[in-house]
Amino acid sequence: MTRKLRPLPLALFIVLPALAFSSDRAALPEPADLPAWAETGAFRFIRIDGGDIETMKAQRTWWGKKFSADEYDVLAHAYDTHFEKILGLLKQARFNWIWVTWSNGWSLETEGQNRAQLARVIERCHAEGIRVTAYVSASNMFWRDAWKEDPKLSLYGLWYGPVPIFYAGNPEGRVEVNFSRRMADARFSGWRQYLLKKVGLAIDAGVDAVFYDNLIGDTGAFAKLLDETRALAREKAAISGRPPALVYSNVHLAPGRFNLCDRGEVVWMEDGKDSPGLWDGVWQVEGARKIKFLRGEMQPWQPLKYENDVYHCGHRERCIPGPEVQKLSMAEAHAFGAAYSRNIEGRFLTGLVRDEPEAVAAWEAIAQYNQFLEEHKDFYRGVKSVATLALICRRQDDPLADAFIRQSVQFETKVWGHLEDGAPLKDLRVAVVNELPTRLRREDVAILRDFVAGGGKILAADPVRLSALTGIRVGAGIELFTALNGDRHRLSVEGGNGAVIARAARSADGRLIIHLLNYDYSQTAEGVKVTVESAGSSVEAFSPDGPVSLSGIQNTEGKLTFTVDRLSRYAVVAIRKSR
Repeated sequence: MTRKLRPLPLALFIVLPALAFSSDRAALPEPADLPAWAETGAFRFIRIDGGDIETMKAQRTWWGKKFSADEYDVLAHAYDTHFEKILGLLKQARFNWIWVTWSNGWSLETEGQNRAQLARVIERCHAEGIRVTAYVSASNMFWRDAWKEDPKLSLYGLWYGPVPIFYAGNPEGRVEVNFSRRMADARFSGWRQYLLKKVGLAIDAGVDAVFYDNLIGDTGAFAKLLDETRALAREKAAISGRPPALVYSNVHLAPGRFNLCDRGEVVWMEDGKDSPGLWDGVWQVEGARKIKFLRGEMQPWQPLKYENDVYHCGHRERCIPGPEVQKLSMAEAHAFGAAYSRNIEGRFLTGLVRDEPEAVAAWEAIAQYNQFLEEHKDFYRGVKSVATLALICRRQDDPLADAFIRQSVQFETKVWGHLEDGAPLKDLRVAVVNELPTRLRREDVAILRDFVAGGGKILAADPVRLSALTGIRVGAGIELFTALNGDRHRLSVEGGNGAVIARAARSADGRLIIHLLNYDYSQTAEGVKVTVESAGSSVEAFSPDGPVSLSGIQNTEGKLTFTVDRLSRYAVVAIRKSR
């Protein structure tokens, strides 16, 4: 005989968390809340995951199960035996911001030894001018351990109807459910208070920022958690006299819940799925494209950390991209307005600690480029876009974005559902729409109407539908082609085997900054001719790869032309206006 599920117990899975969740809203962070050291262009960031609790996590999760005994050893002792070696490497490569594994789902008691080690790590880092973020999992419970110490945590599980939710990964295309990692429901105030206790200990230990991972579950509940964490940081700062710890989280790219990023001062993303370059003749510019998409969703003043969880050579824990890939990855991220983040847990960290040639060569390339970033902060800090064109996207992989980037078209990405975010649309002249969402928000329609009323033009692949949805005139066809060529005429790149991409910006001191990136690993780009609509009396070139020779510099009718004779990987040309 089949028994029917009773409605009351099923309802409790939904009702109890809802009763525990409060939807009170707090003031969002503002530009004044961001300290100078955390501004875009001011920091070089890397992850230093480690400790016994990270090792136990790795042993129970798909990405760590293939670690060797030596890789487990280095990971376990990253904060004690191997830390002085790691600190020396950080100093060598001029990193000034790291994160450490503070809490990833074990009980307070089990994480105690790790906290004690990290107290010294934080102190040593601060003595060397390195800021520290505490990594905290927002929903993970290694339930056999956590519930044993604190049985009430068993009440805070996340459910889908009658089904308990466990952590699941997607290694090599297959779904793997990890039954040792139970997900908690952040709608329970008791769970959030448990997390805040751990965060409070991190702030007391002196961390400069708190980062939440695994935001799995109710979006409103995590908004509440972020608000509560910022309030705790302010309370702790009032007592200690130190500045409040920054707060940020891992939300991923999808526009639907990206507004959670508005509740932190920093944005971090690990959605890179391939390394930049020309791979067997195929362009890969997804890093630039995704950074521009993220910039279209977030607040203009927020710094962005962008990371690959997969490189061209494989998963980040299992392979070490070579020196040239390291260089281009860094150059691309910083040229397009982000800071490049790395997870070196596993193969790379072990290779560095053991002085293996492959790891050392990659690290030296990183150090070389970080030195350039540090010495030329003005190319990245406080810069403004020079684009007059907007591409309004429904998804991050809009094919038109790739085409624009490859052709060095200067544009800003705007995102449906977030048109109020990113670069103000009113500051641009032309908006291009390749794809439309199923429906438009009233706020988006109002922004588009204001844009057109202010003299802006909209060009669309489906002008009839967009006109019907907005009630405004939309162009198409030859107008789109003409507009793109007109914008390309503002900055064009020729030569260099067709493998060079340019990105332009205006520095805080008024110089036009042109970033030139060679995506072809097989050869140096020669005879890279650049034409830009800018009269300049001073043209200087800089590169982390060595001196850059310019030739054929001409000023004609408001256009500046010059040729970079040889471009190894990355160069910056700074043009000062004629007085």
